[in-house]
Amino acid sequence: MSEEATLNPSVVVLKTGEKLITILQEVYEGEGEERKGICLLMNYPYELSLFSSPNEENPEADLQVKFSKWCPYAVESGYRIPYDGILTIGTPDPGLSKAYMAKVEYAKSREADVPEAQPASGSDDSPNWQQQQAAVAQAIAEAGQPPAVTPEVV
Repeated sequence: MSEEATLNPSVVVLKTGEKLITILQEVYEGEGEERKGICLLMNYPYELSLFSSPNEENPEADLQVKFSKWCPYAVESGYRIPYDGILTIGTPDPGLSKAYMAKVEYAKSREADVPEAQPASGSDDSPNWQQQQAAVAQAIAEAGQPPAVTPEVV
């Protein structure tokens, strides 16, 4: 069993105003007494929102919580966030925590079913490969010498 599975979810309010439920872990640099926290890791973050669902039989249940993947454009399930990006951290309601953990387990099972993306092989088995290579060659020819690229560590 992984360490992540034993952690409890937290409700996180970002300085942007977004309210998330996630499994938080602290990321450290160094060892022993030199160990220093550098940021937080949010595992399986979901944005929380409330919507009204009128319920005449049980008026206390007229608000429902909606879970939305926090960064739906990315395939990652973990995101590093600086300490100063967080406004506050709290403990979720037990029912909310249980629903979230069920959602995380479902997401994990779907990840296991999806084969890992393979990097492009550089061959022409892709129908767009020849078009892409021609477009790259044309762009290089039109631009002349490509500008120097300076990598940055993010």
